Amino acid sequence: MGFFTVFYYTIKQNWRDRATYLEMMLLPIVLIFILGMSLNQVFTVPSLSPVATAVINEDTGPMGENFNQFLAYEKVSELIELVPVNSLEEGRRLVTEGEIEALIHLPADVLQQEAGTIRLITGPRQSLGTDVVESLLDSFVQGANTVLAMENMGVAGDTFGFRENHLRRQSLTAAEVIPGAMDYYAVTMLVMFMMYGTTYAAFGMKEGYLGPVGSRIGITPIRRSHHYLGLVAANLVTVMLQGAIIITFTHVAFQVNWGNNLPLIFGLVFLTGTTAIGLGTAIVTITRDEILAGNMINILVPAMTFLSGGFFRFNPPSGSWMAALQYLSPNYLAQTALFTTIYGGEFSTIVVMAGGLGFLIVVTFAAALTAERRTRV
Repeated sequence: MGFFTVFYYTIKQNWRDRATYLEMMLLPIVLIFILGMSLNQVFTVPSLSPVATAVINEDTGPMGENFNQFLAYEKVSELIELVPVNSLEEGRRLVTEGEIEALIHLPADVLQQEAGTIRLITGPRQSLGTDVVESLLDSFVQGANTVLAMENMGVAGDTFGFRENHLRRQSLTAAEVIPGAMDYYAVTMLVMFMMYGTTYAAFGMKEGYLGPVGSRIGITPIRRSHHYLGLVAANLVTVMLQGAIIITFTHVAFQVNWGNNLPLIFGLVFLTGTTAIGLGTAIVTITRDEILAGNMINILVPAMTFLSGGFFRFNPPSGSWMAALQYLSPNYLAQTALFTTIYGGEFSTIVVMAGGLGFLIVVTFAAALTAERRTRV
């Protein structure tokens, strides 16, 4: 009964200050809306226009004929825009001046040359457009080499036919694989304000466990373990409810994508909330100073959010000290696990990040219990 009594009255006390609790729910929603709307263009994937490309086809044999068929193929013509040129020199000039992005040159009798080469000429700067043209050209060359190899082996068949019978069409939009601005900041602001749940733990522990109220409860029949766990559970439920409201509201009002695996999402939210409660409990138990603990939390949470890319996206070089430091930020661990769950990344990544949160939970609560016992002694 002691556990449930402490749990009930702590929940009641947390919700008694409705203004603060309402602010902790509304502020992240407002920030998600402002950041999502103002930075939407930064997260928008630009559409790929057909790449301006010139072709000099001097081959009058089967290779040149089939290459013309390849360029006329509907899916190819959607990706490149053919620009007419009269000579190789004119094509080079247009590439140099930036009028076109690529020039493809098929020399005469390319199959008869000892080392027949189809040349791709681009400008000094590689772009997405030139990558597209290079990929298309590689596809044609690989297909042509396959057909020639088959002919050399005496395998009869169509020379350069295009077939789609074995292809499965599936529509895939950018929104299904990468987050938009609203989706991105919904996750990062959710994690940041859940980490501000450390304040519930810090102030609740100071008043209800370490302060005069805790001392009075200590002389009652309620066991200290039940007292401690009741406070932790009540603070965790307070933070979890805040997270659930943010997730529900942003999904309904802003159409934020939270993926299809909601049980795993809420499992990660639970780990994040538990980490926040553990961190807040450890800070206030070690410092024994409510004001100092609050100041430390107000520095730590924004710093961890910045380090995790919560305010703006950044990816430090792999193996750098900054990349290693990110793994000490619970925000980074939680965000990475949530994004991986929502957008279908490797499950092993989720396991590693959840394991990191679990490790922080064990460390923070162990530190809090150690500090509390030393103080009692």
